[in-house]
Amino acid sequence: MPYGRSGQRRAPNDPVAEYEFLVGQLLDRNTLRQAIATAESWGVAPHEVLLARGWISERAYVEELAGHLGVSVLGRAPAETGQGAILLDGTAGTPGQIARRVALGEGAGEAILLACSADLQQQEPAERKDWRQRRAIAGLLRLSPALSAGTPTWSWQLLTAAVLAGLAAGAAATAPDVAYDVLVVLLTIAFLPVILLRLVVVALGLAQQHEPRSANRIPDADLPVYSVLIPMFRESQVLPDLVTAISALDYPTAKLDVLLVLESVDAETRRVAASLELPGFMRVIEVPDSQPRTKPKALNYALQFARGDYVVVYDAEDVPEPDQLRRAIAGFCDSRADTICLQGRLNVHNVRDGWLARHFALEYTVLFDVTLPGLARLGLPIPLGGTSNHLPRAVLDRWIGWDPFNVTEDADLGIRLARTCGRVEMLDSTTWEEAPVRFQVWLRQRTRWLKGWMQTYLVHTRQPRRLLRDLGPVAFAGFHLYSGGLLLSALVFPVFFGMAVLELIGGDWLTPPDLLPGRVLWTLAAFNIAAAYAASVLAAVVAVRRRGRAWLALGAPFAPVYWLLISVAAYRALFHLATAPHLWEKTEHRSRSRPMDG
Repeated sequence: MPYGRSGQRRAPNDPVAEYEFLVGQLLDRNTLRQAIATAESWGVAPHEVLLARGWISERAYVEELAGHLGVSVLGRAPAETGQGAILLDGTAGTPGQIARRVALGEGAGEAILLACSADLQQQEPAERKDWRQRRAIAGLLRLSPALSAGTPTWSWQLLTAAVLAGLAAGAAATAPDVAYDVLVVLLTIAFLPVILLRLVVVALGLAQQHEPRSANRIPDADLPVYSVLIPMFRESQVLPDLVTAISALDYPTAKLDVLLVLESVDAETRRVAASLELPGFMRVIEVPDSQPRTKPKALNYALQFARGDYVVVYDAEDVPEPDQLRRAIAGFCDSRADTICLQGRLNVHNVRDGWLARHFALEYTVLFDVTLPGLARLGLPIPLGGTSNHLPRAVLDRWIGWDPFNVTEDADLGIRLARTCGRVEMLDSTTWEEAPVRFQVWLRQRTRWLKGWMQTYLVHTRQPRRLLRDLGPVAFAGFHLYSGGLLLSALVFPVFFGMAVLELIGGDWLTPPDLLPGRVLWTLAAFNIAAAYAASVLAAVVAVRRRGRAWLALGAPFAPVYWLLISVAAYRALFHLATAPHLWEKTEHRSRSRPMDG
């Protein structure tokens, strides 16, 4: 039996008669019959189809329903606050269900006012709004303080960092030659397992072929309600493009619950949103201003209004493939029982907008088409991408959403999911994004990402024994080698580059030492360098060819230049971690003025 938005089963009745009060007022009989037929196909109530498709507005429907039932409607006038009355969402059931709730209330001597969902949100008591805000900010911090970046770095971590920095500085000052040799030995040994893991991950990622798209479609009536959370801050330019991209999703609109999550202080984006004729399945959620002003805090606030059984996060500039939600539901049905998240493949649509955009595209293609699939096949923790994460609502409720104090909340959530023994799998569906084309924009974005990965690594290494118990030995080692190796690589690469230049100037670059220990070390160092570079170039060449962008492979050999820029961002992130750990540096996006690049 079909369900309404309230989740209650609808009793059998004559839908034409039940919605007859709309005919001649808001629509004609043929439109009503079409809505009823679609509702039966989708497994929803007829008014949900009418609202989702924009055939009638929510306010007009509620006002007409109120008149039909002989009750008042919460109006727009400031005086009509509804104080002392019971406010009832006029769309939270069929007219028959709403009529029964009204009768029960009036039978109990209560005054009933019908209202739109937006009016209900505005009329929410201040204490309720404060509670939602506190939950968005402090939910995880109260549930598990050790897993939140809102608590300071633990003393043993600070002490360890201080001791290592002191030893390095002392050695460099008193015995620079010895310090140099020790550094070479430590880096060679430390990077060997990191490089070996990367080789395995790249091999598995390249070996995995994309499966052909299944022709089987889950019937519309069997699809669940899907909530799409889209946090935005200063995104007025791209909002119209976003509405177009999300409206193209191939999913029953009455089962789409799209939340445009706007900051209350962002007057320009709110103005543009109010000026647009948003589809009936989109609604605006305004996040009260508070610190930290971060994307995960906004997501936590909006999640409390979401109606769906499944949730996906998109960014303002995203263009997901139209069938992505359907493929996600099919993916959950076909996956192992412990699969609790599907990560879509992200890629770049503006690859012809300059050198930075091309290398960003190379990086994204390797990460989402090769590296993350390889990690998934190994069963290792996957740091999620910032968008196109598909999760059951129950999983997010269990964790009270995202960590609002972590500026790379996606990576952190991926590790927390792994710690619950839940699997993250890749979804063979692409979401297209915009790559930064100006260095300053790229630097701010990359600084935030690296700072968030540093936060994530520090948070999850606070209690090593607990982490080992949660992940198991293999995943524990994989987390350190991949996540820790990523950060170490970014910080050490300029050091390595400088050492290589010195060796090259001294003429010792290709001359192995005479003693056996030196030869072994030289061989391992040469292997690390050659393997890392070869794996990077090979993965990039194969991945972009599979994407039909073989011309991008011409830039792959110049990746070390891009790595140096990443190192600049890494040291900037280290500084920000110490001085402004929760600062969210906004990435500016542009309206798409031309078709997406191929």
